[in-house]
Amino acid sequence: MDNLIGSGVFIKRVPTADSADNAFPSDVIGNKNDGHTGDSIYSKTYILNRHVHSGIFTRPNLANGITLTKAAGAWAAYPTPTQIIAASDIADDFDFHWMSISGISANGEYQIQLYTGAPGAEVALGEGFTASRSAVQSQEGTRPIQSIIIPAGTRISAALSSSNVAADTITIKLEGHTY
Repeated sequence: MDNLIGSGVFIKRVPTADSADNAFPSDVIGNKNDGHTGDSIYSKTYILNRHVHSGIFTRPNLANGITLTKAAGAWAAYPTPTQIIAASDIADDFDFHWMSISGISANGEYQIQLYTGAPGAEVALGEGFTASRSAVQSQEGTRPIQSIIIPAGTRISAALSSSNVAADTITIKLEGHTY
């Protein structure tokens, strides 16, 4: 029952948690039990609060980074992606904020492509991140990146391409937040 009086002023109508309804102001404001799957103002605030106050994660954790090897040929198509995060590894929704890059094997321009999805069914996550190395400078270190919110239980993989003809390598780690 929608508790309305007079010309549509509501009194205490509480929507169900994570409701997709949009008929009353209370639907837009939300329910105190709204979580990350809702569209209400409360739900969006919940997501932001969880993101800002959740700890960061690093993958791989307490281990060396993952080395990516490009296919031979300048700007060759990305080879089969290499797994960075297993599907069973992160139990909450997450996103990425940092990529640690090391071990750039040769001078040149590099592009790292991240993917979501099972082996053989990967979907590109954006258009790739760049790095370079020259005789006087290497872009190794941790650099900011930004991703969409990725559902819990999603496998992450990556592949490499570069301006060089040789099958060069680069090593990466990913850092992000859970929701």
